[in-house]
Amino acid sequence: MSVVDIGWATVAANSSFEWFNHGWNSNQSVVYSIIVFPGTGVPNPVGHATLTQGESFQHVDGTKAYKFYIRNNAPFNSCDVHVLAQVGSL
Repeated sequence: MSVVDIGWATVAANSSFEWFNHGWNSNQSVVYSIIVFPGTGVPNPVGHATLTQGESFQHVDGTKAYKFYIRNNAPFNSCDVHVLAQVGSL
């Protein structure tokens, strides 16, 4: 299994973010994980987020895409979320 750096996003306090990640081969399995950093907005900000992996799509050209959701659980400050993907092949 390899790990791929997908990117990062800033999520506002008490908000959600939806990500559509595509371009995977048809024989690859992808599992996402996040690294959370507290954002700004209050003294002593909290880094607290939830990742939910959602739908899987197969395009007509044979490639796959995945949709996942990130929820910032911090009520008063933003958070920066770095997304990683573990990729395995059949």
